[in-house]
Amino acid sequence: MSEEERQLVRRALTGDEAAFEALHAAHAGRVRGYLLRSGFPPADADDLAQEAFLRASKSLKSFDPAKGSFRVWLGAIARNVARRKLARRAAPENFDPELAEEMLSGPPNPSETPEAREEIETLGACVGQLPAELGRLIRLRYVDGRTTRGIAEATGMPEATVRLRLAEALLTLERLMREKGFGE
Repeated sequence: MSEEERQLVRRALTGDEAAFEALHAAHAGRVRGYLLRSGFPPADADDLAQEAFLRASKSLKSFDPAKGSFRVWLGAIARNVARRKLARRAAPENFDPELAEEMLSGPPNPSETPEAREEIETLGACVGQLPAELGRLIRLRYVDGRTTRGIAEATGMPEATVRLRLAEALLTLERLMREKGFGE
């Protein structure tokens, strides 16, 4: 946990709303992404992310930095919120647990370094160079966090076709990124 984040947690514990808002701003995207990858539609993911932050706010006094970072602690809250919601559902039709966990297990903020920001911008430009159908599949998978089944339902394609087209899109992106000097 960074010193800045430690300070924000300390300030939030004293009732500093701006500090908690800063923590929210730093982690909201990751929590929402996790919930989207857990199979929740965007509106539900937004509601559940707010619920996770509300719970975090109410139980901030129980956070112990000696046991782990704020991000990990918040991730556990988000998982619990998702599990409770999923338990109330009949059957989670678009849930991909491996893809969902991938979201919370990554680095804290990939855009913190100039090199990473440049790579992210280049990747965005490369996605824009893809044929429209491939670009849409990439956005559905990695921006909206949809499962293969969810993409198939959204596009009307068979799941096998979605898998093949995603593989094609990823290979094309890999080639475009190499041409721009990334991933060599």
